[in-house]
Amino acid sequence: MAHNQLQKQQLQKQQALKLLEHPNLWRAGQLADQQRQAHLGIPTGFAELDQHLPAQGWPRGGLLELMPSVAGIGELRLLAPALKTLSQTETRWVAWVNPPFIPYAPALKALGIDIGKMLLIHPKSHQDNLWALERAIKSGTCSMVLAWVDEKKLKLKDTQRLQIAAKQGGTLACLLRPVEAQQQASMAELRLALQPTEQTGAVNVDVCKRRAGWPLQNLFLNFAEATNTQHLSTAEIQVQLAQWRAMQPRCTQSVDADASFEPLPASNVMKANTTQPHTSQPVQVH
Repeated sequence: MAHNQLQKQQLQKQQALKLLEHPNLWRAGQLADQQRQAHLGIPTGFAELDQHLPAQGWPRGGLLELMPSVAGIGELRLLAPALKTLSQTETRWVAWVNPPFIPYAPALKALGIDIGKMLLIHPKSHQDNLWALERAIKSGTCSMVLAWVDEKKLKLKDTQRLQIAAKQGGTLACLLRPVEAQQQASMAELRLALQPTEQTGAVNVDVCKRRAGWPLQNLFLNFAEATNTQHLSTAEIQVQLAQWRAMQPRCTQSVDADASFEPLPASNVMKANTTQPHTSQPVQVH
């Protein structure tokens, strides 16, 4: 009788151990690991920058503002490692909302970015822009959203809505704004100002705002090796950016946001770093 009872106990123990090995079994001890993982940021690709950011990288769900003093000094190359990571490891879209330049597909592909995950959104007014931007961020269907807005119409409450939406959607939302915007209040949890340096392919970064930390100035980042594609001169970029800004007040017609979602074309040929001048015509997919 005692022998049978011992065998029964051993069998039950073996069954319990086998059950504990089941991949679908959730363990309470895993909760802390899951919470730590959720709070880890997206690596920026620059170790010196990561060590100064609260989540050791870009926020996985939050609003980031990049404010270059001169457009085209490398703001997109600064985001390139995150674009690569998210496009390769997640099934979600990477959306570009109201970009002044058309993303240069061959350069993105050369950086290891999956251009099949890129999505271009071209709203026709500031209100449509904010609506499409908030929807893309909040929906959870985008791992990252890059956006350009009309600075003259952007309000503090708009940044608050975008920050909340990014948290809800688990989306890295990035607003690209002029450097003068750092003088304005914003609810973004991370704000960086970019300044050019004498060295080609490098920038000085000022951390204007970060969670649980003081501002930080003159953080030197060298990303000359991030891409070897040809890029436009600063003067050319400034002319094209001015033309884009001049067109903004003319865009007064309403837009069906669903119809404005379109994939990134992979066959356009132009000389740029990661962008091509934007025109008033919609992107054509070949």
